Amino acid sequence: MKRKIHRFLALWAVFAVCGALSACTDADQFASYQREFIGKTEVGVPITKKLVLQNQSLDVVQHISGLNFDAGYNAAGHFRIDKVEVGGVVHAPKDKDISVPVGSLVEIYVTYQPLNMDTTAVTLGGWTTGENERYEPQAPEEKAEVSAVKAMKDIMVGKDSNEEEKAVHRAVIAAVYDYPQFGIVQLEVVGEAVVGADGSTSAAGGFSGECPSDAGILCYTGGFAIELPDIMTGGPKSLTMTGPAVFSLAGSSVSADMGKFPAVLLVLKGNGPGEPLEGKPINAISIVISGAEGVEASGTFDGSNLEMNKVAFRIRVVLGEISEKDITPGLQAAVDFNVTDLTMKTIKPYTNGSITLLVDAVLPKEPSGNSMFDQFLGNTRVVVTMNGTMAVQ
Repeated sequence: MKRKIHRFLALWAVFAVCGALSACTDADQFASYQREFIGKTEVGVPITKKLVLQNQSLDVVQHISGLNFDAGYNAAGHFRIDKVEVGGVVHAPKDKDISVPVGSLVEIYVTYQPLNMDTTAVTLGGWTTGENERYEPQAPEEKAEVSAVKAMKDIMVGKDSNEEEKAVHRAVIAAVYDYPQFGIVQLEVVGEAVVGADGSTSAAGGFSGECPSDAGILCYTGGFAIELPDIMTGGPKSLTMTGPAVFSLAGSSVSADMGKFPAVLLVLKGNGPGEPLEGKPINAISIVISGAEGVEASGTFDGSNLEMNKVAFRIRVVLGEISEKDITPGLQAAVDFNVTDLTMKTIKPYTNGSITLLVDAVLPKEPSGNSMFDQFLGNTRVVVTMNGTMAVQ
């Protein structure tokens, strides 16, 4: 793992120097950059496009050691990589070992789901968006010229008063090759967002504040306690949900968009004897638990007992300690994986507005695919108890 990190950093250093000196001619390394327009869509409405890289060699298998969003870009989380296919074989977006046979295509399925109407502030490929202009006093004869320039910039980023309001979102995906040639391909992805049909300008996912007043829902608010008996002493740890959990109700059938399940934050600290990270090279990690995108759980509610199947949670592990305000869809995590096919069931029936729900599961041996974290996450029992109130509407 350390060797791969060092090679990755060394590769970046080589490209930085090459870019500065414009003097890289070594046939054993390469770099390329291209821009891909994903499309135009309303806030909160996803669209997907397939991006393609090809191994054009006639006799050499290429190897990709990393394929992900470039660090620092996509912090807002407008884009996501759904899957990567090579010759019909599906790879997880975060796979670090992708072989590309001679003449084969690397197909990268990227979804753009704008979360707000804030144009991305970035300069890439000679194009700047979201730049904040500093106010400076101007003479009357200069104002007209400045206004004309500003109007042209506004048109470029979608602020023409004669058109609908727009926002431009941009991020960079980096595909890092380690043999037979060191190299990197940067794919700048661009999306254009417009205001939703209902006038919405934000769709950050999940529910915040109080329960919606819509009919035909179950809305849970209250406690979320997690216990990791294999690695954490002291019993269940109570966490704060960032909003209510909302389920759709039709008769006795219940469903839930897990992508809208509120996030909770668990911070594990201490690598001394008997502490959660005993013997590990870090003294704190932050675990963000939220619902998995693109998964719908379903089940039943008979007026007293709720049981949901296909419940799925997204687990993100961040090195160090973060706070709730740091949790964003594009949060950069050391590992990012889903735990699927879970069951949520009632252990204290719905009575006078109160209910207690339970999720009890054991993680796989290698849940994250990262050996360092799987040392303590693998085969770990996870018990989640939700003791709170539920509104039935």
